[in-house]
Amino acid sequence: MLRINSRQDEAPPAHRTARQTYGHESPAPSSGIDGVHHPTCSIWDTPHESQPDALLKSGIGDEAIASYLADTRPLYDAAKRCVGQLSGILLLLQTDSLERNRNDLLLASVSRQLREATERLGAIKAPPTATRHQAALADLLVLLSRILSRLDRLADLIDPASPDLDAVVDALFSAQRSLLRVSEPSAGLTPVDFTAACCNCRPAKN
Repeated sequence: MLRINSRQDEAPPAHRTARQTYGHESPAPSSGIDGVHHPTCSIWDTPHESQPDALLKSGIGDEAIASYLADTRPLYDAAKRCVGQLSGILLLLQTDSLERNRNDLLLASVSRQLREATERLGAIKAPPTATRHQAALADLLVLLSRILSRLDRLADLIDPASPDLDAVVDALFSAQRSLLRVSEPSAGLTPVDFTAACCNCRPAKN
């Protein structure tokens, strides 16, 4: 989906996971661990290894693409974080381990992240070769917002047999597939491994 050099015309294969390393490593950021923000920085800051200069040095030959990937790295990370948080909320609801006031705080946190990520993505001018990638990332944020709305309906989701539960679980898997489709490990856009998540333990349908 996103061309970053003359040899890559499509998005990375779906089997890539966050355990894979980037093709080229940049010097470690000030936190001492690649890919980990310094405790004092914002979640919307681009990590050192995904800055345009670092991406160009790593082999991404197009300056416009490097700049675009640097801009979208925090947004991809926000989407990845929201998938994990929404999955955690669902698990806590199913085990009756989440108080309503605590749930409201968690949902509000996800809502703020999705809103800001959407606004920031809309402000990015993608180069022509990245417009499909930007649209797919926008669709992912919309999907996560819909999941968020469903999770706010606590009563319907407490019952394991609820069709709404199946819908949320299916939507979370769809969000994970979208993360895979818009991933670009060479720029730090790496998805989470969802195969061992709580939603994978639901009873199989007959």
